[in-house]
Amino acid sequence: MKDPDESDDLARLRRREAELLTRIERLKKSMNETKEIKTLAFKAKLYEEARKELRRIQEKIAGITPEGMGD
Repeated sequence: MKDPDESDDLARLRRREAELLTRIERLKKSMNETKEIKTLAFKAKLYEEARKELRRIQEKIAGITPEGMGD
């Protein structure tokens, strides 16, 4: 039987992963439409921060998810 806290943590991490993936896609689209260099640099910084957080979240999910259940 699964630990309820572990299931809650996994669900929370999966939600955050989905939020970050959506945010990254929005930033990519926005960066493609941006012409001003300062704005582009700022969006690139936000993009990299989101990617780093996504990587951390995915590593946590990989550590929590029972073998054979994760992607």
